Amino acid sequence: MTFDPYAQQQSQPPGMQPQPPAYPQQAPGYPQAGVEINGKAVAALVCGVLFCTGLLGIISLVLGKSAQREIDMGMGIGRPMAKAGRVLGWIGIAFSLVWVAYFIIMISVVSTAATTISNSPGY
Repeated sequence: MTFDPYAQQQSQPPGMQPQPPAYPQQAPGYPQAGVEINGKAVAALVCGVLFCTGLLGIISLVLGKSAQREIDMGMGIGRPMAKAGRVLGWIGIAFSLVWVAYFIIMISVVSTAATTISNSPGY
């Protein structure tokens, strides 16, 4: 009789089924089976990433807050995505305000320079 290294070892008495190894039902930090990610949280994150305009930043803030309320009521998961969407929405609004201020300042500087040049005696 030769030794087969791939054969299962009989550690149980004959007639008893071997027990499968005990694995935890749910690994910590991972979503539970059957629980869906809140769609508004995903939309808030997408709008926050696309914060090129202030309008998407405002939409991201609204969707993120709404998603957080729904998640608190047990309607799905995705709190970090909702929070990230809200933060990116605020960043988008801040960038929009900076651009508006920049354009206002530039228009003021150019108009002042044009007035100064047109009122100079050489022109």
